[in-house]
Formats: sequence, structure tokens, C-alpha cells
Amino acid sequence: MHGAVVGLSLGALGIVFGDIGTSPLYALREGFTGHGADDINPTSVYGLISVFFWTLVLVIGIKYAFFILRADNRGEGGIFALLALLPRGDETSVSKLPKGFILIALAGAALLYADGLITPAISVLSALEGLEGRLPLIDPADRGPFSEHAILIGALVILVGLFSIQRLGTRFIGRLFGPIMLTWFVVIGLLGAVSVAKTPEVLEALHPSHIMDALATSLPHTIMVLGAAMLCISGGEALYADLGHFGRKPIVAAWYFVAMPGLLLNYLGQGAILIRDHSAITNPFYALVPEWGIFPMVILATAAAIIASQAIITGMFSLTHSAILMGFLPRLRVVHTSDHGAQIYVPAINSVAIVLVCLVVITFRTADNLANAYGLSVAGGMVIVTALYAIRMLRQGLWGPIRGWLFLGVFLTMDLAFLLTNAFKIPNGGWLTLVVAGALLYIMVTWLRGKQFIADRIAKQTLGYDHLLNNLATHPVPRVPGTAVFVTPQADGLPPTLLHHLKHNKVLHEQVVIMSVQSTAIPTVKDEEQVAVKELRAGFWILTARHGFTQSADVPRMLRTAGQMGLETSEGTTTYFLGRTIVTPRGRSLMPGFQKRTYCWLAQLSSNNPLYFAIPPGRMIELGVQIDV
Repeated sequence: MHGAVVGLSLGALGIVFGDIGTSPLYALREGFTGHGADDINPTSVYGLISVFFWTLVLVIGIKYAFFILRADNRGEGGIFALLALLPRGDETSVSKLPKGFILIALAGAALLYADGLITPAISVLSALEGLEGRLPLIDPADRGPFSEHAILIGALVILVGLFSIQRLGTRFIGRLFGPIMLTWFVVIGLLGAVSVAKTPEVLEALHPSHIMDALATSLPHTIMVLGAAMLCISGGEALYADLGHFGRKPIVAAWYFVAMPGLLLNYLGQGAILIRDHSAITNPFYALVPEWGIFPMVILATAAAIIASQAIITGMFSLTHSAILMGFLPRLRVVHTSDHGAQIYVPAINSVAIVLVCLVVITFRTADNLANAYGLSVAGGMVIVTALYAIRMLRQGLWGPIRGWLFLGVFLTMDLAFLLTNAFKIPNGGWLTLVVAGALLYIMVTWLRGKQFIADRIAKQTLGYDHLLNNLATHPVPRVPGTAVFVTPQADGLPPTLLHHLKHNKVLHEQVVIMSVQSTAIPTVKDEEQVAVKELRAGFWILTARHGFTQSADVPRMLRTAGQMGLETSEGTTTYFLGRTIVTPRGRSLMPGFQKRTYCWLAQLSSNNPLYFAIPPGRMIELGVQIDV
């Protein structure tokens, strides 16, 4: 057991802590934005280091490690897993929750997408900026034709390459993540320790009294300090998002024994060198590195930045997959890049992300400029996770009012303070987070609203099983050999595709299976619990198929499972019928015109049902129905 925890902890270093592990590249420097060497003094250094230390301890070491990570949904974590824990009593699914809870969770997911576009850009730019002034081509004093753009071009090349290989899968690269990040944390910790040994008085910064020195100077200074502190915990949400991959114990062990010591030593070391040499403020991280180690360190930092980027990209794919299965996004194409299905690739998300990340790099150009946009997405996401966690504990009766409000009073106050200070950065870059998150939230809300309208329209026209069976008894139709499987998201009633087929073709197969495919509010459903079969009469069967929001809706596999329960089918004589709903914006729904057109576009993207249900194209027939919204 001990060996298993060690192995998982090593893996967690590469996946979970890649983002927060690269924050020393830029976080402390941002705490002195607008300050020159003459403005640096021991008091200001102690104050900033103290804020960093206690932020890491309280937010990551206590809130996440001891509270949030315990809110697992059958082992899974993340914003949608937390949302799925909220239903109680007669709220049988997420859709039955108060709309406000769903909207809050969708806003959290939208902020994670914004984070996913900014993290690769700021991490890679920060790593490459270590070369500035150390190569003629990247020397600000050199006015050559490429000097101003060399780092920019290098970052673009790395990022384009990284997104381009996503379709190949990351299984082999993933094996290297843990050892590389272990090396990273050890190296940055040693660099910091050496610097602290030269200026041990920097350890005084750990006393919490210095926090007031940092925050009581002036409002602009407080905003700058808290904004930088937000950057030092950027990536902390990955502890919860990746809970299902490693479990709580390995993540907590990796944090306390490797990641946290490495980060704290490095921040202390950066503070120590600023006390010795105020001019190091231009890049305090690389100032710790001896001249002979600059190039190896840039290579290691770039590798760490790529790992941090890969982790957030993989997280976006997983988030998209869960959102699709829970009905929050259209049915985009999802490619499984490994045999066991744990690694996925979403081509549409990858294509959009590669364009947007490159535009972000070209627009902001430096890590300093991007830092203003970065903090807002992190702060907003943490506020939402804290609020949903407290709501869950109070709604489920797991906490009494005193404990619940005490948790909110401490941690939500901290998170809101970070959010408020980062809100002042909106004019200087925070607008990027709002634009990206706002666009994603609009898409998800539009999809939910339009989907509900379509479901209500179909429900009003749905007939019961007895109506059809009684009609067939008095007015029989020809039956042909084989099995027809009518796949529908409806839980009850005849699917429109069956009635459409009968109306136009006037024939039925000998065996008719009405297969209702439902996504549940849990991550995984056991194989033996995924399928329920009920035989009606006249060769009609009802098959109810359930899958978790991290599982794929593999219809042929579920049909084979039903074979063990009495529903005998032959793959060669089975035909799958699916409905293709053609949506037009000419109806009388309450949706504004622009939102109607958006939903129609999203519905077009969602029409690729055979791939979503893993149905062989040669065994599938689609029947179209037009609905005006």
C-alpha cells in the first residue's frame, strides 16, 4: 500500500502540481510590479513572502487538502462532480436542482476554460524569458530585426507543437511527467535553500505579523500584493479536479512532502536575493541560478511549463467530456487515445484552443502582461468551489449551521478578497478572462435553454407504449426479420423516430427495442447496473441504459450486456435508428433572436450521434424531424 501511494504521488507531481509548480517563475515578481530597485527593502520583502506563505498554507494546505478533497463523488472530483453531489430528497438528478446552483457551476467551468487558455501562454513565456539578455538574439539592447520577437516566436512554436500532438495521445509523455516535476521541485527548492543560507534573516518573513505590514500600506499596494498571492496558488484547483486520477492521500502526500517545501524554499530564496541585491527584481527566479546553470534551467523550466500546459489541456478535454455527458454542451466528437479510455481528445476544443492561445500570446506578448488576466480566472474559480462545497455540506446536513458559516466566514472571505483585488485588473488584462468565460457561459446556458424547449415540445407529442401496441393489434403492419433499436434520450414514452419510421415506411422489425440512454449524476455506473430490460408484447422491449458522467454512451456494448438479461440480438441483423432534430429559429419560444440562431448552430454541431453512441455508421439510420424554436 505504501509503495502504491508513493507511485501515485509521483504521478500527481506531474499532473496535479504542474501549474502551481511553475508559479515561482512569475508570481513574486508581480508582487513588485511598478517598483524599481530603490523601492525594495526588507520590510516589503518580508510582507510579500509572509502573504505567500500563509496563502499556500491556508488555501492549499488546509482548505483543499483537508476540506475540498473530501467531497469526492465516488472517487471523482471537479466542478461537475461537486455539482452532482448537491441533489437531495426528491431532487433525483442535477436537472432538478435550483437553477442558481447550476448557473454557479457553469460559471466555474467557464472560468476553468479561461484558465486553460492563459496557463499555457504565461507558463511558456515565463520559462523562455530566462534567456532575455543572455543571448545576442534575445538581448533588449540589441536592436536586430528579431531581438524583440525572439521569445514570442519561441513560445508560439512550442505551443503550436504542443497542441498539434494532442491527437496522438499523451500516454508515453505522461510517464515522464512525474520524474521531471520531481526534479523541478528539488532543483528550485535547493536554489532557494542556498539563497536562504546566505541571508537567513529572510526566515523572519514566516511570522504572520508581516502580513499586516504588506496589506496596510495603501490600497494600490494591497491590490498588487493580493494579486501576486493569487498567482502563487494558481493551479490549486487541479488538486480537486484530478482527484479521480490519484486519490486524496497521494495528492496530499505529494503536496506536503515535495511541492510545498520546494515552493516555499524558492519563494524564501527569491526574497533573500532581493534583500541582497535589489536589482534582481527584474527576474528574481533566474537571479537564483548561477550563470553556468542558466541554459539548463531554462530547459528544465520550459519542460515544466509544457507539463503544466499539458495538464490544463487534458483537464479541458475531461471537463468538456463531462459537460457533454451531463448535457451542458453539444455532443462534440470525443476521441479515446488509449485502449482503457481514460485519455481523451476533443478535436473541436483543441482547434479552437490552439488559435486562441496563439492570439493571447501575440496580444499580451509578456508574462507580466498576462498575469493581470490570469489571477481573475483563478480567484473566481476558487470562490465558486468554496461556495458549492459549503452549500453541499449544509444541504446534506453534514455540517451544522455554526460549522458551515464558520467555514464560509474564513475561506470565502479570503477568496472574495482575492477576487475583489483581481477585479481591479480588469482594464489591464482581466477583461480577457471575462470575455472567454462569458462566451463559454453564454454557450452553455443557450444550449441548456434550447434543449429544454425541445424536450418540452417532444414530451407534449409523446405517446404511451399501450397506445401503439393496441393500435398494432387492431391494425397490424408487415414485420421484417432482425432487430430495430430506437435510441432516445427520453425516459418514458415512444420516441418520435419510431412513429416517424412507422408513418413513412409502414413496416416494423420482428424485434423492436426502445433504448433510453440516460446520463446519471455519478461519475461511473457499474457494468451490472448500467442496463435494465423489460419485455412488453408483440416483440417490443424497453431497454433503459445508464452511464456515469465520466463514461461514454457505448450503445452496442450496452445492447450486448442486455443479451445476458434475455434480450437476444445478432449484431449482423441489428439496425439502429436515431433522430436528427433539425432546428430552425422561426418558432415562438421566449429566446431572443440571436440566442435562437446560436442554439441552431450548436444543434448542428451536436448532430454527430453515431460517434457519440459508438454506433457503426453502416448499421445506423437517421430520421429527421424539424422543430422551430
